Amino acid sequence: MVQVMVPGSCGELVQGILDGVNFHITCPISKYSIAAASMIKTAVVNVPDGLAKTEAAVKKVLEKVSICDGIEITVTSELPKGKGMASSTADIAAALAATKILLNQEVDAQEIAKIALSIEPTDGVFFDKIVAFDHMHGLMLIEIGEAPPLEVIVLEPPESINTLDFNSRRDAVGKINKALFREAYDMAAEGIRSGDIRLVGEAATMSSILNQNVLLKPALNDIIEACKTRGAVGVNVAHSGTVIGILVELGFGNRLLEKISHYIPRSWDAYVVKMINGGFKVLECGRKSYVVLR
Repeated sequence: MVQVMVPGSCGELVQGILDGVNFHITCPISKYSIAAASMIKTAVVNVPDGLAKTEAAVKKVLEKVSICDGIEITVTSELPKGKGMASSTADIAAALAATKILLNQEVDAQEIAKIALSIEPTDGVFFDKIVAFDHMHGLMLIEIGEAPPLEVIVLEPPESINTLDFNSRRDAVGKINKALFREAYDMAAEGIRSGDIRLVGEAATMSSILNQNVLLKPALNDIIEACKTRGAVGVNVAHSGTVIGILVELGFGNRLLEKISHYIPRSWDAYVVKMINGGFKVLECGRKSYVVLR
């Protein structure tokens, strides 16, 4: 059996369009999907109900190989569905990586991206470090740098969004001033590369406000105002989901959550996670060796 772990996200640090290409800057967090792949004595792909996208992705790998046995996939996830936390991406990427290793094949993140994108818009959380990635067509992939020393207070409302439906009607993104997308991108990239968390937070807040013209989050402005004088460095959002993240210097997340708890609607979940580098982590491997290409 092979087990692979891939992080989810709290939305994105920045998302928009640059030079006509969709992009987002990843915001991987310390919540994960874990996929296990093992051989079974039937010529089928056995995947739990509710994971049709994962099953379709694994079948695309098996189309190119000849095996007598089948493959069984199990997925354990800490990520809620339909909130903009890269749950489907993490499920698919972890399952694909586990399958590739089980078949004694190299795990190539760009190949994983190609397969995932053939099924749905895809987050870049399975690429190493923090990246800018075209989640629609894979036309952009830029490694920006190491995850900044930040915690994220995840504010998770009960509402969810169908990502496929949403991304099919994103005309409003194209109406936003492209220079503002460029400014937010440049600011975030500089902040990550230089370790300036305030710059990262400012870029994320700017992008979240721009996104109000695309997917309105009624509570966003109040949350931004509540955080300005309480130590947060910024606020980010799931641009095609419902979660909001409050970016906080590492080690101060729980303290800030206590200070602002009365601003959070009672129906929302709120918890603290760490911003981390993206990528695959192999937890268990029945093979003597394997190769992961970042």
